[in-house]
Amino acid sequence: MKRVTCFSMIALALGLGSCTKDLTSLNDNPAGFSTLEPGYQFTKVQAGLAGDRDEAWRTNLLLTSPMIQHLGGAWGIQAGGQYNIFERIYWETLWNTVYPRDLKNIQDVVDKTKSDPEQVNMHAAAKAMRVFIYAKMTDLYGDIPYSEAIKGYTEGKLMAKYDKQEDIYMDFFKELDEANALFDLSKAKVKGDVFYDGDVAKWKRFTNSLRLRLGMRVSNVNPAESKKQVEAALKGGVMTSNDDIAMTKHMSINYAEGELRGNGASQVFKGGDNSIGFKLVTTLVDYMKNSKDPRLTIYGGTYLNDGVIGVSSSVIDITKIFRPIGVRPGAMSWTDWNTGTTDPDANGVRHPVTNAHAYVQPSVYVSALNAPSFHLTYAEVEFLKAEAALRGWGGLANPVDFFNRGIEASCAMMSLYPNAPSIAAANVDELKNAYKPFPTSFEGAMDAIHGQMWVNFFLNGPEAYSNYRRTGYPSVVVPSKPPANYTTSTNGVIPKRFIYPMNQVLQNKEQLQIALDRMGGTDDWLSPVWWDK
Repeated sequence: MKRVTCFSMIALALGLGSCTKDLTSLNDNPAGFSTLEPGYQFTKVQAGLAGDRDEAWRTNLLLTSPMIQHLGGAWGIQAGGQYNIFERIYWETLWNTVYPRDLKNIQDVVDKTKSDPEQVNMHAAAKAMRVFIYAKMTDLYGDIPYSEAIKGYTEGKLMAKYDKQEDIYMDFFKELDEANALFDLSKAKVKGDVFYDGDVAKWKRFTNSLRLRLGMRVSNVNPAESKKQVEAALKGGVMTSNDDIAMTKHMSINYAEGELRGNGASQVFKGGDNSIGFKLVTTLVDYMKNSKDPRLTIYGGTYLNDGVIGVSSSVIDITKIFRPIGVRPGAMSWTDWNTGTTDPDANGVRHPVTNAHAYVQPSVYVSALNAPSFHLTYAEVEFLKAEAALRGWGGLANPVDFFNRGIEASCAMMSLYPNAPSIAAANVDELKNAYKPFPTSFEGAMDAIHGQMWVNFFLNGPEAYSNYRRTGYPSVVVPSKPPANYTTSTNGVIPKRFIYPMNQVLQNKEQLQIALDRMGGTDDWLSPVWWDK
């Protein structure tokens, strides 16, 4: 199991706590930090991936997770669940956070380590991390500043051009190939590393696994390139067990401005009674119920009485004695109506359940303040290998073998949530048996593989959203119409991309317009990104 090193926490708490406000401008001169240890910056970048409450709240919980029909119920899900602009800041927060903080810092690490042979592993890991962050950005927005980004203070390029997503992806593959070749087990570990405590072999496997993910991403728009990259990733060596999972193990910290060591999503759920309205969507709940998926009671729970889940003594866990109910896609709990009575509890008492408490909420396990955030998992790698086998790539044989390993890995991964019970082998077998006989058609097999991929991506909304747009699976995710008295801005069509921030209209209008002209002249969130065919 991964653990956060003392070095990492000291770096984040002491070395970086005071500099967050100084890293808020894309083009600020960083001269004041010219001697900062790269490991400190590396820690901050990793912590920012899931430790920023506002970014996690908007990008993940209010936009992508509702669009992919994992979460609903909360007031703000009108944005992602009902396909509304609602608040522009929701769609802009990722951009306005990642460029000035995460990408500026990781670029500085890349630059400062490139000529130091003793820091070759730090340099290689930073290159891979840079690709990881940019990939999330371009997958959500489309064309973005890339080749000229973060060069305002190094080369004076204040109005960065928007690179084509196709060109960005080709550079991703070059960067990952170079990083893979650079890793040297005989040289120093990666300092400040929250994921792997500096383990170079695990970083190499992460880099190739990321290449596998991104290689498969272009499967529909450039199959030849996709096959090439997938096979190169497999040859280079991808994740082999749950020990290789790229995750952040958070500290049990409530929200505070500038504090990144906690779990941003959990801080949202712990921000008020009843997970401040967040519920699991019926699409996910019913899919998991139908296959007797043992992860359902770890992802979600049903709780009686008002209070903060896992904190308030007034809250009673009725998960085992009340049927799991999800909210409809795009709905709030008050727009549906479900009541009932529990089965007898340990004392033989049946409890009445009102509409306010009938729906499945994020469980006490996944909403724990110190719950981990999963960025790239071994289970995902196995599901991608199942698809590669299905396509006849990489010399892989039976896709069912990889599919089953993916299920096993995902179920085993549940024990990484604080106090979560281990899933019995018999329950894992029952889930695997739900897919017997395995579909023989390409479409049916893809639906099965990416149905499980979709389940595995719970609470990683951005990646679930990108994988759905790439594959069109699982087939149970279909556009939904909002409940009565609510509207949609897309006539019920799931948005294809995020809209650009208004500050780009004001500060980089000429370069932005060039990008917009490539998609028809307007910032249309129904225009697919390059790889979405």
